[in-house]
Amino acid sequence: MDPRMYFAAMKGSMEDGDFSLVDHLKREEENGYQVTPKGNTILHVAALFGQQGFVGEVLKITPALLCYKNKKNETALHIAANVGQSEVVSELLSFEGVETLVRMTDDIGDTALHKAVRSGHIDIVRILVNLLLDPEHDFPANKVGETPLYLAAESGFRDALIEILNVCKEPTYVAGPSNRTPLHAAVIQEHKECARSLWQWNKPLCEESDKWGWNSLHYAVKQGLKEIVSDMLEWKKSLAYLPAGSENDWTTAFHIAASEGDVLMIYELLNHCPDCWDMLNCNGQNAFHVAILNGHEMFIYAFLGSGICDSLVDEADNEGNTPLHLLAASGKRVPQMILDHPSAKKMTFNKQNQTPLDIALSRTWTIKKVINFVTTCHILGEIGRRSVQHKWTIGTT
Repeated sequence: MDPRMYFAAMKGSMEDGDFSLVDHLKREEENGYQVTPKGNTILHVAALFGQQGFVGEVLKITPALLCYKNKKNETALHIAANVGQSEVVSELLSFEGVETLVRMTDDIGDTALHKAVRSGHIDIVRILVNLLLDPEHDFPANKVGETPLYLAAESGFRDALIEILNVCKEPTYVAGPSNRTPLHAAVIQEHKECARSLWQWNKPLCEESDKWGWNSLHYAVKQGLKEIVSDMLEWKKSLAYLPAGSENDWTTAFHIAASEGDVLMIYELLNHCPDCWDMLNCNGQNAFHVAILNGHEMFIYAFLGSGICDSLVDEADNEGNTPLHLLAASGKRVPQMILDHPSAKKMTFNKQNQTPLDIALSRTWTIKKVINFVTTCHILGEIGRRSVQHKWTIGTT
């Protein structure tokens, strides 16, 4: 681009000595527009630097520049929306062809509204949203499935989210990346207010599953969003019983809470659905199995002796392993409270014909674990030791 033209656009100057922008524009309309290395015309440059008056004068001379795209397929409106030049945005939208302009997309499928939401410019979001009267066509997803609503939810940009929801009177949405809804995005990022606004706008959103078969309740449980979980279950208690995952690999909301070691969430789920502790996952494991597998053996203390879930201690999974088998396999000291529980006194065999003690004795131990080993063997021995020979090795550290 001619340096004089670039500086004119940057400074907003139509005339500079013997330079006349009007003459240059008339010649360029016939011979092709001068552009920067990124393909930006003087309109793009003026939009970038916020030269509202210059933008208006240029478009009076060459209206065709309004929809001209650079090498990334961005219009001047994309540029202005991205950098927050609200006055330039208003100027651009005062010309004919605005209906087409606001729907034009760049290389990744972003409209100007995508740009404004992504960059956090609420004043521009309001300007653009007020022009959009057809939510089905005016809030499209980009090439990776992100709608402006999805972006607002994911980033926690609640003001923008509310502006869009006020226009979208019908509770419709387009599935986003990995088939996630905007509610998924808000919950996963722990944007509680955005999540609550979306759920109130369209409650059935929480039933929609993503690519991995998880709905918004599952993620809310995982993230420990107790109030959101409570709201959802107050609306529909059956959500607590929906599986999370695929046909052959699935779990439940109760198991998710157990895997996180979140006792408060467990009590929240039980408060709404007191029998949900009875569920098993695809491996036939109960919540105690999952808690131990995830290193939360102390989690069990919250429930033993309370009358809730007591029968889970000696419940076998698909491989015949009880939670005590898994605890023995972990190499950790078995908490005395678990061993004192009546159910733990049973000598239970898994499908490999092993008791928890067999598993404990078959492990290879380091010096650092000898104390735990001795203590565990002593206590497990009180439960009932099988009369078989075991080999075990003490390694070095």
